[in-house]
This record gives sequence, structure tokens and C-alpha cells, in this order.
Amino acid sequence: MKSSYKFILGLAVGLTVVLGIMMTAFSLPAVKSGINNVPIGVVAPNDATYDKLAKPLSDKGFKVKHYDNVADVKSAVKERKIYGAFELSATGDLSLYQATAASAAVAQGLNQIGQGVVTQQKAAAKAQLAPMMAQTQDINALKALNAKSAAVDAKTLKVVELRAFPKDDPKGTGLAAGALPIALGGWIGAVAIANVIKGKKQKFFAALAFAVVGGLGLVGVIQFGVGTFDGNYWLTSLGAMVGIAATAYFVLGILEVMGNGGLIIAAIMLILLGNPLSGLSSAPEMLPKGWGFFGQLLPPGATGSLLRDIAFFNGNAIALPMTVLLSYIVVGMILFALGKKSTIVVSETTAE
Repeated sequence: MKSSYKFILGLAVGLTVVLGIMMTAFSLPAVKSGINNVPIGVVAPNDATYDKLAKPLSDKGFKVKHYDNVADVKSAVKERKIYGAFELSATGDLSLYQATAASAAVAQGLNQIGQGVVTQQKAAAKAQLAPMMAQTQDINALKALNAKSAAVDAKTLKVVELRAFPKDDPKGTGLAAGALPIALGGWIGAVAIANVIKGKKQKFFAALAFAVVGGLGLVGVIQFGVGTFDGNYWLTSLGAMVGIAATAYFVLGILEVMGNGGLIIAAIMLILLGNPLSGLSSAPEMLPKGWGFFGQLLPPGATGSLLRDIAFFNGNAIALPMTVLLSYIVVGMILFALGKKSTIVVSETTAE
């Protein structure tokens, strides 16, 4: 039976909708990315100094919190509460405490802002010294002013790295590039299991085996091949196993209930939306407002955050990604248990 023109038109419209979703998901984050409530800290000797630095940062889109001392800042960074912090001393010296492993993009942005503040400080100091140097006739006073001018020229932003990527991958490119393999690899694996493995129980255990072996392999490549990770290999692999299991069982569950039609839903969630909204190349708070959080509710974003938190921050802040991934596993298993597509396929094959 030939396809009707009505069906052809409907298919064309449906594919156009998918194309529109793909274009929106990939282009909007790139065009609209910026600072959207990125949490950072400021250490200042008094409220006036704090307000002087915090207000411009808030205007730029940062979510600024006042910390009493550097020790509290270091704890907050390691606990994943903030991405970094500025310390402005009573003498005006500016220090930046950053964690490149939390987000290389945020660290770079904070560096640029810090350098800009120091440049403004130097310009203001020079403007004060210039008329004094022009008016003084005293040699000793002039020498003192020249010394102050030299000190101003030598002023720099002090950068303290709290958690960096390993030297083999200082910018964390391997983790940023891993968004697509995490999304696409889990989807392909689940589809392969659904179509190659026969029997419902066999598919269930195949997905489990894929999660275990795939997790070990994925982290092995990132840690020993690329050099992005330097944490506990087994714990990080366990996180990857949870992420792959979430994808595999969710896709299997949809396929078991909807058949091949479920592939479209899985592809949209995991690849078209999950990949660009994962925030792995920047940070969830640097994506358009609302999109970053939504991306963390999808397996690729949750898996990426889980791996980052385990590998670099001793498992701090894993509650959200673990909850998200375990929810996908549970929902996927429920759908897999309720679905009958495998039974139907087996019955048809037996009947033939």
C-alpha cells in the first residue's frame, strides 16, 4: 500500500517540528548564554567595601554572598555552594579564589572581571598621583611619589586556584566534550539492546551489564586516556554507571510501552535537549534562565554534574543529580515492567 499524501504532509510537518526543537536547543543556549545568578562570594573588611564590589557583580548577573573570611570561602567552593570568590583587603588588594574544575568558563569570566577591577584601581591611583607629581618641587617627595607610582604599576590580581583540572587537560575539555557521547552513547546502547537481545529478562540484565561495563569504560577513557579526571576511578565509575543505567532503562521502558515511536521521545530528551542543555561546557547558571535547571533534570546534565562532583569535589552536591538519575531508573523499570512490546515480538516470532 502506497503512502497517502496526507501522511507525507504530516510526516514533513512532524520532522520540521523536530528540526525546530533541535535548532532552538542548540542555538538558544549559544546565543543567550551569560551570567544568570552564578553564585559567587565576596570577602571584604567592612560593609562599605563589600557593597562597592558586590553591587557591580550583582548588576552583571552574579548571585553574590558576603563571607567573613577566606576559610569560609574555601569550604563553600569545595561544597559546591559557590564557583569562586573575590577578597578585597583594607588596602585595596584584590584576590580571586577560583575552582576551574567547577567551571572553566566561570573561572575565566571571574578572571576577566578581576583584571578589569585592578585596571580601574590602577587608573584611579594614577589619576591621583599625576597632579601631585606635576606640582611637587621637592626631590624626596618626588621620589616617594615615583615609588608609589611604580607600586601601582606592579599591582596585579592575585589568583588562588582551589580545585583545578589535571595538567593533562587544564581546561576540562574532555568533560565538556563528553556531553554528546554520554547522551548519544546511552541512547544507542539502549536501542541496540532493545533490537538485538531477545527476551524481556535478558534485556533487563543486558542493560545492567551495559551500565557496569560502560561506566568503567567511559571513566577509563576520560581519566586515563584524556586525562580530565584525577579522582577515585572506582567511585567516579560508579557515578557513570548510574548515569548510563538511567539512560538505558528509561529508553528501554519507553520502547517497551510505545515501540519504535518511543525513539523520537528518547532522542528529543537525551540528544536534542539533553546535550546542549547539559551545561558541561560552561555551567548550568550560564545557560538562559530556566534552561540550565531544566537541563539538570535530564540524564546527560545530571550525569555530567554527578561525575564532576565525585571526581573533583569529594561527592559534595550529588543529591540533585543522584535523585534525578535514580528517578529515571525507577520510571524506566516501571515502564519496562508494564510494557508488552517484547512479549508481542517474541509471540509473533514464535508464531512464524
